[in-house]
Amino acid sequence: MRAAGGAAGALDRLRREHAAGALADAYLLIGPARRRVRELAREAAALLLGVDPERVDGHPECVRLDPEELGVQGLKVEHIALRQESVPSLEAALRFRPTDLAGGLRVVLLLDADRMNPDAQAALLKTAEEPPPGTVLLLTACGLGPILPAVRSRCRVVRLGVRPAALLEAEASARGLQGRAWEWLVAATGSPEAALELPEEVQAELLEAGEAFHAWLEGGLEGPPVWLETPEGGNLAEQREALGRRLAAACGWAARAYLQAGPGLALEIDLLLRDLASAQADLRGQVHPRLLSEDLERRLRRRVRNRAPGSV
Repeated sequence: MRAAGGAAGALDRLRREHAAGALADAYLLIGPARRRVRELAREAAALLLGVDPERVDGHPECVRLDPEELGVQGLKVEHIALRQESVPSLEAALRFRPTDLAGGLRVVLLLDADRMNPDAQAALLKTAEEPPPGTVLLLTACGLGPILPAVRSRCRVVRLGVRPAALLEAEASARGLQGRAWEWLVAATGSPEAALELPEEVQAELLEAGEAFHAWLEGGLEGPPVWLETPEGGNLAEQREALGRRLAAACGWAARAYLQAGPGLALEIDLLLRDLASAQADLRGQVHPRLLSEDLERRLRRRVRNRAPGSV
């Protein structure tokens, strides 16, 4: 399916499908920057409900399940299937039919679907395939990778276009992000838009980790991987998110270094990327971040000890 070229294109497509009575039951809105794709979902909800975007929040026919507002890293099973009356859930929100306030239409925003754990995504399958009459689901994500294939197959994908590179670089330069620092942040997040979206304290954290990672890499992967240390403080969800950022950043930095590496180092980086991918999967599987980082550090050190002399 051809992706829409930007916010205006995505909204125009939804407008035409709505007018033609050809709306999908579920849409997956994909964009390189989390905040921008969230804003697209808000504008899409306003369009479908026939109200100004400023009036979407609190609209009786707009259900919003936002992990940030719920205090979790990603929506869980209890936010999809009704487990407790005190916990907002999709099942509870869909118990009643839409009113005539928006022409019998109800819009459900499921934000950061790429951060939902597999159990929550599995709980969503039946509703995504056949929601109650008049209900449209809008899921947001920064990529398809973490979305289960079964969920993807039930959604009509709409992609948010990328802003011009020159505009993004100019904005980065105006914020003092240039040269190596800018390259590291883009590699760490996967896109210039995502790099610019990071809060300043997170940018600083990743740049500090980037210094440690590249020094460790240039030193032949010898010594403790200081870049792997999870920042102290915060609750478990915040620690998990911080470690997830570092693992994703290390993947980006390693992949970038791989392109210029000689044969020996390239093999080491390839093995490192496999370890990082495995660690990310374990993190999504709810392994405690401290235990995960300790286990990954042991694996990296063991590989250095077992390496043939002069192989890097």
